[in-house]
Amino acid sequence: MSALTAPHSLEAEAAVIGAVLLDNDALNHVADLTPAMFYAPFHADAFRTIRAMAGAGQAFDVIATFDAMRADGKAAQGDLVRLHDLAQYVPSATTIRRHAAVVAERHRQRELMRAGQKIVDLAASSGTSAEQIDAAQMMLAKLATAKSKREPQHINESLVAYLSLLNDLSEGKNPAIATGIDGLDRLLNGGLRRGEMMVIGARPKNGKTALALALARNMARDYNVLFLSQEMPVSQLMHRHTAAAGSFDLGRILRADPKDHDMWSAVSEAAQRLGDLHLVHDDQSSLTLLEIRRKALKVRREHGLDVLFVDFLQLMAGAGEENRNRELDVIVNGIKALALDLQIGVVVLSQMSRKADEHYGRPTMSHLRDSGAIEAAADQIALLFTDWAHPSSKREPAFQGFSELEIVAHRNGPQGLVPLRFEGARQQITDWDGAVPTRSAAPKPVSRGMSS
Repeated sequence: MSALTAPHSLEAEAAVIGAVLLDNDALNHVADLTPAMFYAPFHADAFRTIRAMAGAGQAFDVIATFDAMRADGKAAQGDLVRLHDLAQYVPSATTIRRHAAVVAERHRQRELMRAGQKIVDLAASSGTSAEQIDAAQMMLAKLATAKSKREPQHINESLVAYLSLLNDLSEGKNPAIATGIDGLDRLLNGGLRRGEMMVIGARPKNGKTALALALARNMARDYNVLFLSQEMPVSQLMHRHTAAAGSFDLGRILRADPKDHDMWSAVSEAAQRLGDLHLVHDDQSSLTLLEIRRKALKVRREHGLDVLFVDFLQLMAGAGEENRNRELDVIVNGIKALALDLQIGVVVLSQMSRKADEHYGRPTMSHLRDSGAIEAAADQIALLFTDWAHPSSKREPAFQGFSELEIVAHRNGPQGLVPLRFEGARQQITDWDGAVPTRSAAPKPVSRGMSS
């Protein structure tokens, strides 16, 4: 990068260093700056030394800083005059923040120029254009990600924000994103919140994906939703959406008989309803954390993003750790960090072990695969159980279409049971509107040799 064209402000850098040399407390006003953000090497070395001295609890003025820099081989005798000149800049506490913002902004502009040059070099390298574009998008996505920084807050400041929140709640303004399932929203105190991650676990055929798609449709009426599927192509997701939105049999839709006029009428009505949703799909298999972040950032940039669905956890590619348990630990914590960084709600689907089939009745946390890592990272864990889908089900008529979603872990609220109606033929999951059925007697347990 040419020194003549690289964005920088030597004056802003000098003002920042001068301010902290004369008033050590001023360093607290520029805590977000790093030495790498300074354009002039001498300024970067001086700021690095100042931060190291502050971290060690040492006071730093012109002489002390010069001695420390010289001891590290970062300053010669003539540099004492340079430090003294920097100390002539005396901005106020207000203006030092402005100077620090200029230093940070120029650094980001230089990083953007470097990324641009790398993209030019990338285009001239070997590899397909699709791979090159993907790599280029990842470079820009990293630049676009600005991690939110929080400072310690006195309780008096917290009270102001808290009372404002209570006032909003009293006026019916809930920051939660409603799921559209009334029973679930009650347990979640209104719905999913930004920065939270909810994990939904179930065995196959219990309606896990149907529930996730129903939640996605409900939320996408008022919010921007991204659904990442690693198991089904978008065409299959659309079949299920259409059956649910058109309240029509999925099997007849899959057959697409040109003479089935009722089916085509239902598809037309479903298309109108689905077209109004703020919903984006993706069907890439074996996603990595990096790919999920890239896709989320791309959708947020192009459409906005409030809620992310990942279907499902165990299909994600490894994180390069020594064993799978450690990999999933890194993955779930990475997804939780993404929810916090982007201030979005995240719903992650998870598979349960075969032991859940050996136990007739609602599953427990121990049936959730890799439950230790999930329990530590998730804000809510919900386990889905559909009686008629269990190998030991007696198929009692009262349980036909009955599913149970149990919140077994909730960081900021109650646990509890959400009765659901699951119509598999139409891929619809809604609140159960009748009396909750009870089992007459537990059947014999399934043998341990049963396949999934």
